[in-house]
Amino acid sequence: MVSATEMKLNKTSTILACIIFLSISGLLCEVKPVYSLPADDVIPLVDAEYYPAVHKALTNAKKSILCVMYMAKLDPKHTGNDEYQLVLDLINAHKRRVKVQVIFDQNVKFWERGKNRNVIEKKSEYAYELLLKSGVPVFYDNENKVTHNKVLVIDKYITIIGSTNWTYSALRKNHEASVMIKSRSVALAFEGELEKIERNR
Repeated sequence: MVSATEMKLNKTSTILACIIFLSISGLLCEVKPVYSLPADDVIPLVDAEYYPAVHKALTNAKKSILCVMYMAKLDPKHTGNDEYQLVLDLINAHKRRVKVQVIFDQNVKFWERGKNRNVIEKKSEYAYELLLKSGVPVFYDNENKVTHNKVLVIDKYITIIGSTNWTYSALRKNHEASVMIKSRSVALAFEGELEKIERNR
């Protein structure tokens, strides 16, 4: 039969072993420091909240807009749709002498087989042509890389990023989640990375 003293010793030994194990595990784990960038405001843009907030931000832009958009799918028969208006907002900003740059995705159909694999898919052709015709600096990315970003950096201060493409489905039908971040540090960090994307006509 185990005595009360032996039971206490066993319990104490078990606790000590656990403490030593956890201490050693903590020392062996690679701990990486986390750095946060300051923000004046962070505003969630969920579903229908996206369009009015982005429309207002583009309309109020004073100096610069960098737009990197996976898809801006416009229908020339429906010029009153929200996605069409957002592209017009870029054109109007350009006319106000705001420095506007737009990058759209293009890519080969790498999921296809045979000769179809080399076909280049451009998802925003009409938006591209509309911007180009209006004198807006607009580009496609590298055809061998998918640029899946949906990001706007406005006046090196406002960053809008999330899941929302500029399409009827994204703005009217889908559940989408984006965020508007008001922070010079965040805007400059994103702008620095987005500027590295290869630009092609």
